[in-house]
Amino acid sequence: MNQKGAVLDDVYAYGLSRALIKVAPPATVGLFSNCPGRTESVLKKIRTCMNREAEWREKKHKGDRPKPSSGNLLSLLLSLVFLRPVWSEEEEQRRKRVRWIFVRFSAWHYAGSDKLWAGLVIRLFKAIQKDLGEIPLSVYRATQHPYPKKIQRGTQPSWKFRKFLFLPLWTAVLLAVVMSIGASIVLYRSGFRMKDESTLSWTTLLESVAIGAVGLPSMAGLRFFLHIFKNHFYSQGSNILKQMNSTTVSDQLGFMNKVRKEVAVLVDYIHFMEIFEQRKVRVVLEITNLDRCSPDKVIQTLEAINILLAGESVPFVSILAVDPRVIVKCLENSFLFSQANGYEFLNQIVTLPFNLPEMCIKSKCLAFRTLANSHLEVFTVEPEVCDDSETVKRSGQLSVLVHTGSTVPFIDKTKWDEGALEMALTWEIWAKKVKTITREALEFIYDENKLLHTYLSGNSVHMRRVINSVRVSVIIMEAVYHGNALASDIAAWVVLANNWPCRLSWILQCVEDWRQRADMDETLEELKPSKPLWEVFTESSQELQELSSCLKCLLEQDGDPELFERFLKVDFRFTVGEVVRFKPCTVNLDHSIKKELARLRENRQRNITTTLRMGHIGNMRTEDICIELSS
Repeated sequence: MNQKGAVLDDVYAYGLSRALIKVAPPATVGLFSNCPGRTESVLKKIRTCMNREAEWREKKHKGDRPKPSSGNLLSLLLSLVFLRPVWSEEEEQRRKRVRWIFVRFSAWHYAGSDKLWAGLVIRLFKAIQKDLGEIPLSVYRATQHPYPKKIQRGTQPSWKFRKFLFLPLWTAVLLAVVMSIGASIVLYRSGFRMKDESTLSWTTLLESVAIGAVGLPSMAGLRFFLHIFKNHFYSQGSNILKQMNSTTVSDQLGFMNKVRKEVAVLVDYIHFMEIFEQRKVRVVLEITNLDRCSPDKVIQTLEAINILLAGESVPFVSILAVDPRVIVKCLENSFLFSQANGYEFLNQIVTLPFNLPEMCIKSKCLAFRTLANSHLEVFTVEPEVCDDSETVKRSGQLSVLVHTGSTVPFIDKTKWDEGALEMALTWEIWAKKVKTITREALEFIYDENKLLHTYLSGNSVHMRRVINSVRVSVIIMEAVYHGNALASDIAAWVVLANNWPCRLSWILQCVEDWRQRADMDETLEELKPSKPLWEVFTESSQELQELSSCLKCLLEQDGDPELFERFLKVDFRFTVGEVVRFKPCTVNLDHSIKKELARLRENRQRNITTTLRMGHIGNMRTEDICIELSS
């Protein structure tokens, strides 16, 4: 993009980041665009803006930070064991500092899973465990869970001591430790001597009490650490993955409820960390490439987002970066979708829609130029240095053989001979010529002083298709016509085939059918090579309109019909003669479209003939029959 386009995307990213900072979770943001590359760029800028905002708040509200300590992990572990947080709404609103946890979920990477939404939850668990720590989360699950979260109003202390038998837990643990130490000393002094007497002595009774005082705390401590080790090595993600792979559990309707309970544990731990760090913790889930998955998995993932990541005080903000047109089609084509309108379902999930506006012409040109320059091959060997025998030797001892009837050099792994040097120079000159024509063709596309740049698509995938097709087409045209093809014509033809594949295939099929009929019927006038393609399309547009119901999927691939008319009628007046000329290099046009059009035209002609034969021909006038046949 140019400077203006880049600035606009920066503004979009900053505005959306400010909205995400202010929005109350849970929230689902729809970042809608048909260009994956641009969406990826905006997501990176949003993350940068939000991290800068977090750093600015850290510096501004220094007084709200907890006192730094060299044993922060130890302090956190002690808080997890002996303290219980108290959530206060007033305290939540007073927190200005914020910590963002960004989780990237590419749905395409999990498309092979039976339950795509389970992969989303597993990815969420792993990212949060990595950011907040696996050991503290294991300790939290062993100590705090399943205690419910209680929100109190008014000014309340942030922590309360956990109690055991009406005593603070730390006091009970301290007493148990003191008693264990004392009992150990008694056992050590007595030497564990058990007297064989019918009556218990004071020493035996004291030893029994000491063994009990040591054993009970030891068993409780052992159970506590075993529980921590279990949670550490058998994480939430592993638990969900095991349940998902088990058919006895996966087939149950309660599997979603089990996953939701695991999400609730994660949410409570995040709230615990908010109180411990004295700042807000927000999880931003970036969901990309969902529009590349099957319809059933799309609707399951959207429902999981609506069910699992929604609720009271859930700190999740989901960014759904998709093409809404594709998502709506997936919803309406899924047998799991029960509603009539896919847009209504999407609007029920998305709380903040953000549609990226179409790129301006200058932005498209610069984006295309950037992609084109990254794909241009760089030749480092100059023709002058090929006279050096050492350079020839370093070139790999490859002989270049010129194919008969073509200027394309074919490399053969035979030994180097005397005539190979001249052929190598021919190859070098040919390769540089191809590079020059390719550069001219690409420059003709993104040059703002030319006409072709107005037909550029803002989708980076389409741009790459055009660039790659131009490179191949230049090589083919240079090989077939020996330098008689213009770079501008090649570029325009590639863009035409890329933007309007169905309409161009229709024109090519009409030209082919006309020539076939002319070969069979000598009275039929042949198409003049100078006849414009737009006239061919206009003459057959009525037939195309009649078949439009059968060509709905094919016509949806085409771009703006008005731009197609302007392209062939005004800017680039291609003729019938150029169809034959460009036929070898039309590599980016799907030939199956042309075959489907041929089949539909044949069926239509057969139906017309059958109707005329079975109809009341005897009641028709000659003029009516001629009109019917001509139509």
